[in-house]
Amino acid sequence: MSISVNPMAWDNAWDGAVNLHDLGGLPLDDGGTTAPGRVWRSGAPEPITPTGWAEALEAGLTTVVDLRNPAEIKQARDRMPGSARPNGLVTRNTPTEDPGDPHFLETCGPWLDHPRSYAPNIAMYPHLIGSAFRALADAAGPTLVHCAAGRDRTGMISAMLLSLTGVEHEAIAEDYVQAFRGTTHRGGGITYDEEQGAWVQHPGETWTAQQLDVRVRERRGALLGWLAELDPVAYLRYAGLDEGRITALRGRLRSGEPWPEPGTRAARTRAGRES
Repeated sequence: MSISVNPMAWDNAWDGAVNLHDLGGLPLDDGGTTAPGRVWRSGAPEPITPTGWAEALEAGLTTVVDLRNPAEIKQARDRMPGSARPNGLVTRNTPTEDPGDPHFLETCGPWLDHPRSYAPNIAMYPHLIGSAFRALADAAGPTLVHCAAGRDRTGMISAMLLSLTGVEHEAIAEDYVQAFRGTTHRGGGITYDEEQGAWVQHPGETWTAQQLDVRVRERRGALLGWLAELDPVAYLRYAGLDEGRITALRGRLRSGEPWPEPGTRAARTRAGRES
């Protein structure tokens, strides 16, 4: 079965944005597609220019859910000290892992860039995953969710949200593949070195087309296997979300509670009241 994802959704529509994608336009199990302009996913937002942030506000963005750890955020801001986002945006920092936890490093360390890490990650940290979804559920309007590359932590949270919404699993997998291909060149960053048993600076690497295809096949299969076992409603209940928030999340990319139209004064005012 071949699933196509709208290529227009995978562009850097906000100037400077990295690996940016609108989660709208994905096929639902019961017909129709997800609503555009409600949730975006991306890599770290520090490269977004003032023009790009203006474009994001015009698109209706009210909330940023940052899945990175404090050390990553500090590193990104040290590298780009001039980066700044509009005052009206609400930012929620909700890391999905504890990088100092030996159990996490032993279990997930070898698979930090692979969906094989998703099942143990969410099993270890329901309180952290629950916080990320609580931030998504409580957002006043359209939301950006991101990590560093916009691939695996963002892919994990996005896949869970899309599964809860009722998006076809093949389409969820294709959404992940597009994000993975969006990081064909891995820039430098913090990574876990198993031999040293420590977090180290990664210099970055570039994959050939053949190497990339092999990695895509491995990860796509692992993601589909994880989705087949995942019950997102049961998990979110276990993670402490109440039924109201779960219902809101389930409808967020469908109809859900209506939000102000993108780019309107009401949308920006509503966001500003939460900042």
